[in-house]
Amino acid sequence: MAATEKDKLRKGERTRLRLKKTALRLFAQRGIENVSIRDIQAAAGQKNNGSITYYFSSRDALIREIVADVAAILDEDNNRRLDALEARGGPTSVREVAEILLPVVDRGPDGDKDDLYQLQFFTSVLITRRDLLFEATADADRATRRCFRHIVRLAPDMPKEIINQRLQMMLLFALSAGASMESGQEGHRNWSSLWGQASAEHNLADIMAGMIIAPVSDKTLAAVGQKKEPAVDEAGTSAPA
Repeated sequence: MAATEKDKLRKGERTRLRLKKTALRLFAQRGIENVSIRDIQAAAGQKNNGSITYYFSSRDALIREIVADVAAILDEDNNRRLDALEARGGPTSVREVAEILLPVVDRGPDGDKDDLYQLQFFTSVLITRRDLLFEATADADRATRRCFRHIVRLAPDMPKEIINQRLQMMLLFALSAGASMESGQEGHRNWSSLWGQASAEHNLADIMAGMIIAPVSDKTLAAVGQKKEPAVDEAGTSAPA
């Protein structure tokens, strides 16, 4: 390949990456539905109005690729931590699995400031384009599925419908919390005052575990057509629950 062709390829790769990082930031800050192709191109310094369609074919294709990128980072990090936990004989509690699922992207000492928007972006897509999110993450949810299997094994006995709901609600809550963490790191005072406290992240894992292991109420059991089993005393007689 001629030197000029190599340079053109490198320039194209840089432009493509700049467009993705710019889109990630704008989508996170404004919301998916409030950012146009023109907004992204202008913020990325692109004079060619066809840059997005040239590099990504469409706005949805751009969103899908960014989602896949973020999902792959999260999946790789969670798989690595779960591998280490299993190698030590764990997990032995829902709380340990909750720590794996903590919505924290490990950026390392040289982390790119643009990466501060990953979970805010992810949450925005989850709220407004759930179909696109699940399509784009179909091959990057291995760690989540592994964690879910451990949670089901370790959780108190409850109807399948209820444990499945709790798993989904826990993830929704965790992603929203992760987005607020990023917002705090970005400098938003209210969130930075919360997540700057040493106990906050540990407490988040406690809350995530609590969402799974909390007792199922009579009302919830009735809603799924089940009755709460009466407690049995040491003499073997039934007692009020």
